[in-house]
Amino acid sequence: MSTEPNLDRNWGFNINMAGLQAPTGQGSALVPEGYYKGLVTDMYINADKNTGRVIIKLSLVDAGPYTGAVRTDGLNIPKDANDNVRYYWRGLAEAAGYTPAQLDAGEITIGVAAFKGKQVFFKYTPKEEGNLERQYEQVTYLAPAEWAQQKAGFDAQPAKPATGSALGAAPAAAVLTAAPTNALGGVVQGAALGGAAPAALGTAPASNVVSQNDVLAKLGLGGQANA
Repeated sequence: MSTEPNLDRNWGFNINMAGLQAPTGQGSALVPEGYYKGLVTDMYINADKNTGRVIIKLSLVDAGPYTGAVRTDGLNIPKDANDNVRYYWRGLAEAAGYTPAQLDAGEITIGVAAFKGKQVFFKYTPKEEGNLERQYEQVTYLAPAEWAQQKAGFDAQPAKPATGSALGAAPAAAVLTAAPTNALGGVVQGAALGGAAPAALGTAPASNVVSQNDVLAKLGLGGQANA
């Protein structure tokens, strides 16, 4: 004798879906290794997991079928004035279009306003199962001129199969400038990136652009600060 399953069709609940974007199925797409441009759609510290790390959300732009896919990266906050993670923050700043003149001005402010909404240039390397050197996906930020040079060489090579992963979608771009006060999680002295009165910042000229990879290679610090 069969019994009727206990099915409740008299259900209901409250929900707020304002501002949400419906899934498109793009989350299952594999983003292959390559050179991409992305909008910084969010930057935050997850205090429940790691108060010393800034999470960075990058939405790919002009990336063909991968446009709108989101890559998640992260950079640690420097523990002291000599922390080597500063090189990776320099890389992100150059990738966002800041010039050596701005970045060599001494102690500056790094905050959400300095990057959110800006387009950055980077190389993306997906993780590869079974490869201990590629256990995690990697984002390497590059100054625009360096990015263009490396991308040209990369695109001239035979295409590689996608081994990574991808997610969601994103919005538009912004601009910013320098300001007199400084904070990195707390208020300090110096100039600022991402002040209250932002002004347009063009692409850094090819000359004077110092490649992050060149700096790291000379210092013996190659690789991505993704701890």
